[in-house]
Amino acid sequence: MYDMDWRKARAVLKAHGADLYRSGQLARAVFRQAVGSYAEVSVLPAELRQALEREAPLLSLSLAAESRSQDGTVKALLGLARGGQVETVLMRPTPRRWTACISTQTGCPIGCAFCATAKAGPGRSLSAEEITDQALYWRQFLRREASAERLRNVVYMGMGEPFLNYENFQQSLRALLDQKLFGIGARHVSVSTAGLAPQMERFAKDFPQVNLAVSLHAANDALRDRLVPINKTYPLAVLARTLKSVFVENNRKVFLEYVILKGENDSPGDAEDLAAFIRSVDSKLLHVNLLLYNPADDGAIRGGMIPTEADARRFQGYLRDEGLICTVRQSFGRDIAAACGQLAAREKIRRAP
Repeated sequence: MYDMDWRKARAVLKAHGADLYRSGQLARAVFRQAVGSYAEVSVLPAELRQALEREAPLLSLSLAAESRSQDGTVKALLGLARGGQVETVLMRPTPRRWTACISTQTGCPIGCAFCATAKAGPGRSLSAEEITDQALYWRQFLRREASAERLRNVVYMGMGEPFLNYENFQQSLRALLDQKLFGIGARHVSVSTAGLAPQMERFAKDFPQVNLAVSLHAANDALRDRLVPINKTYPLAVLARTLKSVFVENNRKVFLEYVILKGENDSPGDAEDLAAFIRSVDSKLLHVNLLLYNPADDGAIRGGMIPTEADARRFQGYLRDEGLICTVRQSFGRDIAAACGQLAAREKIRRAP
């Protein structure tokens, strides 16, 4: 059973002598119908609803601030009942496809040079409940604002490194995949890691159908040591060996995330390094996603590092000349600091209107 509100809710049902079928009724109301309060679960007796409200709150977090982008992206700053705050994002890549980007820590100790979350400090790891409640928050949001549509995609690409919080992360993911709870398909979930090799091996065994994205950003150790410091612990040779022995042998596609930093990692030589790394693993199963560097504030703008779309397309051309599969990914919510590398939760908690 998951260490989250659902376990508390089932304990309340049991303590009050509720029949077993009440559990199913409650799960459908909370996770599928995304009710905003227990009062809306009219199939349950009033005294049971009141007990649940007192003893197992629907959410362990509350809205502190909200930002809306011109492209339809919504960012929420959430205050956590256990203390601290976290940012989570709802994106709409296509008219009827909603994706939640959720966080696993209130900061991040990895220290990637271009990431606003790293600048916010290490923070703390979130509980399984605090992680899944972000997805539940967005389901409730869609029920209010787009009742005909549902949240069907989740990416663990918000604040923090999921694999540094593996136990709570995996519990939250099992809840998302549970067909009696969130019911999200495994292929509709993606998890991003900076490249923690042992946890990558465990993840491959625990969740063989869930997508994995590795934040690579450089394919030579000297540069990656500077951009992604965890590379000093798990260098590229270890990463390649892990990908080949675990993912390639099981015929699993892996996405390599590569943030374009103009003048830093986008030369023809950088493309050659990336091609060599991919060929050492498997050029058919590794897909490169190119992302534009998204500065979080004026302090993050360093020299001429901010690329244009043309810069990304040029680097994509280098990679295609090497025969690699690569895509320039669209950044959503840049104008509200909700895009890749921009989440930081540095605002003070304030009451939402």
